[in-house]
Amino acid sequence: MARGTRSPSRLLMYRDVWALSPPSNGYPGAFPAGLIKNIKRQGWWGRDRLWMFSGSFHDRGGTTVDIQPEIRSKAGKLLARPTVVADCEELPFDDESFDLVTLDPPYSELEAQELYGLPYCNIPKVVNEAARVCRPGGRVLMLHRLIPWAGPWESKHKKRLVPEAVVGVYTIAGYTNIRCLSVWRKNESLEKFTEGRERP
Repeated sequence: MARGTRSPSRLLMYRDVWALSPPSNGYPGAFPAGLIKNIKRQGWWGRDRLWMFSGSFHDRGGTTVDIQPEIRSKAGKLLARPTVVADCEELPFDDESFDLVTLDPPYSELEAQELYGLPYCNIPKVVNEAARVCRPGGRVLMLHRLIPWAGPWESKHKKRLVPEAVVGVYTIAGYTNIRCLSVWRKNESLEKFTEGRERP
């Protein structure tokens, strides 16, 4: 694993590349082996965790969300049942419910259809939803080929996410691709930040 560096720009941002092992359960889109360990090592773990597009991932202390009620291997073996069955474009949670929100949606329309038999999600919508349910001081992590830093599509919650890290992630395999783990930290709202402060 390459040693991470901090950018000298005005935004102090962690940058790294992680070479990880392929997932062991054979489910397409499963997290590479070692990803969770590295997330914990960086201090990005949370107490109240939400995993959007959770697929075969298990987290005993967290909440997993997937649109499919059962996740099965190609051979039909049951791999997981999400805690909540829901569309990640419209999460059934209150604002600011989690301090770690991780999303790993399909990477293209073709992959969504061929691997899962589902339509491709609206990336701006799912990023906005992740930002909405993240608490101030919490983090949103997204594993994808896209890096949705900013744009006119941003909700008021997404505008409060400050980029904290960008990590290239690839698996040590015969033929692989690189993805990006984008990490943001959520700031307080302006109203909350100014609460209780004296005004001139």
